[in-house]
Amino acid sequence: MSLRRTLRLWLTVLLTVFGLVTAVASYLTAGYEADDFFDNQLRQIALYAWGVPQGFRSDGMVAPPHDQEDDFLIQVWDSDGAAVMSSDPSRPVPRGEATGLSDVTAGGIVWRVYTAVDPARTVQVSQQMEVREELAADASLRATIPIALLIPLSWLVLNWIIGRAIGRLDQVAAEVADREAKGLTPIPVEAAPVEIRPLISAMNGLVQRLQSALSQQRRFVADAAHELRTPLAAIALQVSNLAAAIGNDPKYAARIADLQAGSARATALVGQLLRLARFESGDATPQDQRVALLPLVIESLERFAPLAEHRSIDLGLDQDAAPVVHGAAEELRVLIDNLIDNAIRYTPAGGTVDVILRNESGGPVLQVRDTGPGIPAASLPRVFERFFRASPAEIEGSGLGLAIAKAAADRNHVQLALANRTDRTGLCATLRFRPAAATTP
Repeated sequence: MSLRRTLRLWLTVLLTVFGLVTAVASYLTAGYEADDFFDNQLRQIALYAWGVPQGFRSDGMVAPPHDQEDDFLIQVWDSDGAAVMSSDPSRPVPRGEATGLSDVTAGGIVWRVYTAVDPARTVQVSQQMEVREELAADASLRATIPIALLIPLSWLVLNWIIGRAIGRLDQVAAEVADREAKGLTPIPVEAAPVEIRPLISAMNGLVQRLQSALSQQRRFVADAAHELRTPLAAIALQVSNLAAAIGNDPKYAARIADLQAGSARATALVGQLLRLARFESGDATPQDQRVALLPLVIESLERFAPLAEHRSIDLGLDQDAAPVVHGAAEELRVLIDNLIDNAIRYTPAGGTVDVILRNESGGPVLQVRDTGPGIPAASLPRVFERFFRASPAEIEGSGLGLAIAKAAADRNHVQLALANRTDRTGLCATLRFRPAAATTP
């Protein structure tokens, strides 16, 4: 469970429990206080009636409209126990024998009674228990209404507070998510909560160490590839000299051919490593130029036409536009070459490779479609990793072509995407370029 949900759940349960406990306590307390208040009313009325000379008289008093059951019953007896007066003779309550509060049942009705007795007379004030309970319940309910209203209000305020607190974590997460893989700028800790600042500092240190290790790795690969160029060139020269010395002797022709092929593969691999190291170094940004895309595509097709013909692959171009894009011409050429070379390499004999150039609403789009085996869905997220190969082992390759293409695309702000074709078997590589702004004469 997330921190946000955990915090909200526990605080909501806590507020609910506290609110219910407070409401019950307020209800009971208000009821007790109301009961005590009513008892005091009985006593005060009895004392008042006690002090009225000649008993209680209500002649000429007109009471406002009300429920008569809510009225107090006031009774006075003389020293002999004879009734002197009663505020409601129809509801007789027996006279008490001693001063104080008591509960009396008369006529099926329970009364709360206060009796004041002395040798001269007895004054008694009574109130129905049902009326007292209704008034106490009403007072208690009124006391709980504000609490009941405060509970949902506190939920809203609590959610707002939690949102504000967790929002700072979301801000840090968004900054980390938007950070480029090669970004070296530390994650700012000023806006982060104090609790996670040590974590952010540790992450910054980890990123710095990781970037340092990656930089050392790239330098090692570039240096190693650069150092290998001279011995590989010497090997290729020696193999050529050996072939010239042997001549056309069929006894050694196959072995010489294997040596030449191996030397060519090693030289090509070193060249790919150097190119990848240059693209990934980020030391020098490519010079942004206006590049005509169609001539680059045609030149690439001309370079790979002999290879496609040798493998009996139909290599063709379908274009309805000649867009001009932004980028470095040489790096865009490498990008297009690698995609076409990859398509031809993995397309079986008799297949087709189509290069499609279109102008769409978002900008120029170049697609390279082949009829090869495609890429397993589980391997698609990793196809741009160096030395990763999702193709069958019998197909020759180093696993660097797509990594180089991705590095060149990123440097020139070109969107590169690979997807298996849905109309038939094969792979579709899509490039989306930045259109060049039109120049004014």
